[in-house]
Amino acid sequence: MLSLPADLREAIERALASVPAARWVREAQALSERYRAPRAGEQPALASGAAQSLGYAAMILPATYAQLHGAIGAAAARLPDWAPETMLDLGSGPGTALWAAAARWPSLRALTAWEREPSFIALGRQLARDAESPAVRAARWERVDLSADETSQRPNAPTLQRFDLVVLGHVLNELGPGARQQALAAAWAMTGGLLLVVEPGTAAAFAVVRAARDWLLGAGARTIAPCAHDQPCPLVSDWCHFPQRLWRPDFQRRARGAPSQWEESKFSYAAMARFPPGAPIWGRVIREPTSNKAYAEATISSRDGVGRYRALKRHRDAFRLVKDLPWGAALDQPPPDPAAPPDEQL
Repeated sequence: MLSLPADLREAIERALASVPAARWVREAQALSERYRAPRAGEQPALASGAAQSLGYAAMILPATYAQLHGAIGAAAARLPDWAPETMLDLGSGPGTALWAAAARWPSLRALTAWEREPSFIALGRQLARDAESPAVRAARWERVDLSADETSQRPNAPTLQRFDLVVLGHVLNELGPGARQQALAAAWAMTGGLLLVVEPGTAAAFAVVRAARDWLLGAGARTIAPCAHDQPCPLVSDWCHFPQRLWRPDFQRRARGAPSQWEESKFSYAAMARFPPGAPIWGRVIREPTSNKAYAEATISSRDGVGRYRALKRHRDAFRLVKDLPWGAALDQPPPDPAAPPDEQL
């Protein structure tokens, strides 16, 4: 169960206290409706202006933090000795990814945020003032519109500054195809180490992540997570996503009018790098395992493709192993075959 960091939660509470609660609750609920509506890219920003930005902080930011935290954690687990120092967050909003990355990688010392909306930049700076992380407090903010063709205003790709970590969080899904490709190419050109693409856990957003991964593989990137290989995605007429359970802060519960104290925030992601992971994995659990009176079953995407691994209940140890596999877990080897002799099990 994940909670927002105390310094971030308290900073949001102080920002919300600057306006009547009825106003930010109203803006949060209106924003939630806009987020649920279909979008085809090249449309006005989902949130703009100070009031809507506060609504975003109350309603959307906690779940976005959870998704980024989950994706960053999965990438970090594959790179236990990696210690990035510089980061660029593209389409930063109020800087949610800055907080999530700094919490996972305290080695980060220089953070840069590119954001289009002035109100998000102002809110991001306000929230960062009381951050415990020196890197978050000192983050450099730049106003950049990723949906516009600004290549003439930027240096040529060979001279672009490179960052150890580049994040595209909840960005590509909100851009049209042309701007999406431009943003991805620019992000990769500025990636010196790891590029992390994170989107909501929906079928439509997964398609965006999948296309981004395909393009990055063609550009020479190596897969860190979630896939166990550098081959095209083996899913056919299907999609995958992963959960991060979040303990809702009080202001989010109020904005949602939600009685539940927690939610499961789901996300799709691709962590791609200019270097291979430290050690290979065999596969990853891409569905929540299921069980009944007869068997337990897990869906795993591996170097051998996507397969369902079933253990009968009479094979007690194997049944428990499959039943208790965490959704999203990386596996070093296939689950053992309970029918095989011990010395033949992988």
